[in-house]
Amino acid sequence: MFSARRIEYVKTLLAKLKIDPARLEMYNLSAAMGPKWAEICTQFTEKIRRLGPSPIGLALATRKAKE
Repeated sequence: MFSARRIEYVKTLLAKLKIDPARLEMYNLSAAMGPKWAEICTQFTEKIRRLGPSPIGLALATRKAKE
C-alpha cells in the first residue's frame, strides 16, 4: 500500500522532473463512500484538464514526430 509519506516523496520527484506534483493525489475512502469517490474523481479530472496535457505525453509526441 502507498502511504501519504510515499506520495509526498513522489511529488518531490515529480517536481524535480518538471512535472506538476498536483497531478498526483491520494485519497483514503471506504467502499461505502461511492458518492464521495465520484465527486473526487470529477474534481480531479477537472483539475488535470486545467493543468493541460501531460508533459510526458508531449515529450513522447515530440520524440515520435522526430523519428
